[in-house]
Amino acid sequence: MIKAKVIKNKNDQIISVFVSGHSGYEEAGKDIVCSAVSTAMYVSLGLLEKIESDFDFTSDESNAIMKLNINNCDELTSHVLDNLMDTLQGIAMDYSDFLKVDEIRR
Repeated sequence: MIKAKVIKNKNDQIISVFVSGHSGYEEAGKDIVCSAVSTAMYVSLGLLEKIESDFDFTSDESNAIMKLNINNCDELTSHVLDNLMDTLQGIAMDYSDFLKVDEIRR
């Protein structure tokens, strides 16, 4: 199962997204759940780069880990991250045995 942990600050802004694991939906290269989650993350990263957001991103493909930390959250960054959260939650609704999304408030 893929686990996504989304951390929000006291202002309800997403400040971190941590994704780990394999969905187990299908074998590597045919796994639509893994592909959907990866695509959502990388599309969001591309948008964050285009709007020049202040963030750090690391990934470790061999251990199936992606980590996004937001250093300074402005309005556009919040919209991109809210869209990412909506996308992950939508995938989790359709594939609940393969993706779990936890939202944590700090």
